[in-house]
Amino acid sequence: MILQVTLLLAGLAVASGVICCPPMQFNAFQYVTFVNSTTKLRALHQMVYDGLNQKYLLTGDCLNKNCGTTKVIYDYQKRTGYNIDSKARTCTTFPLQGNFKDQENICVPRRAVSAGPSFYGYDVNTIASTAYSYDSTTTDGRHRSVEAIVSDDNCIPLVSTTFSTDNAGENSLQVLGYNNFYPGIKDISVLEIPTYCQL
Repeated sequence: MILQVTLLLAGLAVASGVICCPPMQFNAFQYVTFVNSTTKLRALHQMVYDGLNQKYLLTGDCLNKNCGTTKVIYDYQKRTGYNIDSKARTCTTFPLQGNFKDQENICVPRRAVSAGPSFYGYDVNTIASTAYSYDSTTTDGRHRSVEAIVSDDNCIPLVSTTFSTDNAGENSLQVLGYNNFYPGIKDISVLEIPTYCQL
């Protein structure tokens, strides 16, 4: 039975155009570093990912104590993003572009090339992983070169590095590090859009 489930999941990954994806629902912390010629940003967000409903949430920066009051919900079924401040009870919306599976470099696309194995940890606590690299173009025309490192077991994202160049030749670097990952969503209500935020 386990072999049948494994073959089914492998078939779904190939059919959907990806090498692998993590569990359809998970929570994690995402450490972000972003640098270009004018900006340097570091932030820590809690991420709630709901692949079943094509939504994900990033909290405000936990390093600046905004973890519990602000959040952004990306709802790809409605093609709308919601920037929410629950303390001030304010909300702004913005249109979403692109495909859900391309966001945050969560899934490894089929066109990715393996850069080889890597390991995190030491001795019996080692996490076996594989680094993949691929190129893409965003909906606004930026060229992106991505290296994503995911665990060999369940395709859990560990580190994602994206080098981008826009149409004006401006370069940027974004590094996403994931930790405290656990499958499932403890409280699905965090992805509900507040009544004061309806279109």
